[in-house]
Amino acid sequence: MSTTMTNRYAEFRTGWPALLAATVGSGVGVTALLFYSLGSFTGALQDEFGWSRTAVSSSFLYTTVVLTVATVPLGWLLDRIGPRPIAFVSVPGLTLSLLLLSRFQGELLHFHLLFALAGLLGAGTTSVIYTKVINSSFFTSRGLALGISLSGLGLAALGLPLLVNTVVQQWGWRAGFLALAALSLTVLPFAFFGLRSTAPATVHPATLNGATRSAALKSRPFWTLLVGFVLVGGSIPAVIPHMVPMLTDAGVSATAAASIAGLIGLGVIAGRLCVGFLVDRFFAPLVAAPLFLTTAAGCLLLMWSGPALAPVAAIMIGISFGAEADLIAFFCGHYFGLKSYGFIYGLIYSVFSLAVSIGPIWAGAFYDHSGNYRGALVTVAVMLAAGAATLLTLPRRRPLVDDNDDHRSQSDPTYVTT
Repeated sequence: MSTTMTNRYAEFRTGWPALLAATVGSGVGVTALLFYSLGSFTGALQDEFGWSRTAVSSSFLYTTVVLTVATVPLGWLLDRIGPRPIAFVSVPGLTLSLLLLSRFQGELLHFHLLFALAGLLGAGTTSVIYTKVINSSFFTSRGLALGISLSGLGLAALGLPLLVNTVVQQWGWRAGFLALAALSLTVLPFAFFGLRSTAPATVHPATLNGATRSAALKSRPFWTLLVGFVLVGGSIPAVIPHMVPMLTDAGVSATAAASIAGLIGLGVIAGRLCVGFLVDRFFAPLVAAPLFLTTAAGCLLLMWSGPALAPVAAIMIGISFGAEADLIAFFCGHYFGLKSYGFIYGLIYSVFSLAVSIGPIWAGAFYDHSGNYRGALVTVAVMLAAGAATLLTLPRRRPLVDDNDDHRSQSDPTYVTT
C-alpha cells in the first residue's frame, strides 16, 4: 500500500470523531432545518394566514441576512477560540428560536423576524464551523472528508420534506417546528466528543500557514470564487423550496410531492461524496463545472417533462446542490490555507448564503407573476452555466499558500487548530 493511501486511512482512524460531529451537525444546523423544511410548511401557512408563496419563501431571506452579517465575525472568533464553545452556545439558541416559531401568533413581519432570530442564535451551527474542523483534521483526504461531513445536509434534504410534511398533515405546522427543535439538539453529544481541541493552547493563528486577510481580499482567486458561487448560490436553491408546491400544482399529491422532493437528498449525498473523492485527485474546477451543468439539465428536464420524470430531475438538481458548501471550503483551504480560514470562508459563504436566500424569492415572484415556474427554471439553468464558466477561470497555481504545507504531518502542533 502506498504511503499516500496509508496517510489517508490514518487520517480517518484519528479524525472520525470530528468527522462524525461535523456530519451530524451539518444535517441539523439552521440552514438544513429551515431551508429544506420550508416547502412543507408553505401550504399550511397559506391556508391559515392567507400569505402568498413569495411571502412564505422570503422567510429564509431574513435568516440569511442575519447569517451574512454574523458569519464574518463568527469566522474571526472561530480562528481564535475554536468550534466547541461556539457550538455549545449556538445549538441551544437555535432550539429556542424554533420553539418560538412553534408558538407564533401575529403578523407576517413577526414570523420573518423569528426566522431572523434563528439566523442570529443559530449562526454557530452552519458549515463555517464544521468545515474548519475538517480542514484542520484532514489533509491528503480533505476533499473526501468534506464531502462526507456535508452529506449531512443531503440526509436532511432526503428526510426532512417527508418528515415535516407528515407531522404537519397529522398535527399541524406548529408541531412541525417542534419536531425541528428536537432535531436541532441531537448534535450536542457528538459535538462534546468530536469537537475537542487538539491544539496546544500556545498555538496562535499567526503561526499557521496561509494567506493573510488582506492578501486574500486582493487576490484573483478570492473574487473569482465570490462571483462564481454567487451565481451558483442564487440559482440552484431557487427551486428547492418550490419543489413541493410545483409538483402539487401539476396534480401530484402532497405526500408524493414531498417524497419526490426528498430525492433531492439522494443527489446531494451522491454529489458531495463524488466531489469529495474527485477533488482530491483532479483540478477542482474541472470537477465542479460538469456537476453544475448536470443540475442545469435537471431544471430543463423538470420543465419539459413535468411529473413524469420529476424523480430523475430531483436527483439531478440535488447533485450539484450537494457540492457548493464543500467546494467553497475546499477552495478556501486550497488557495488560502488555514491562517485566516474562518474569516475568508465566512466572508465568501455569507455572500453565497445571501444569494441562496434571494433565489426562492425571485422564483416565487416568477410564479406569482406568470402562474408557473418555467421562467424560473430557465433562469436557473443559465446562471448555473455562467457560474461553471467563472470557476473554470481559476488558476492552477496558488501563490498565497506554501505547497509543501499539504504534506506536513498532523503531529505538527502549529497546523492543528480545532
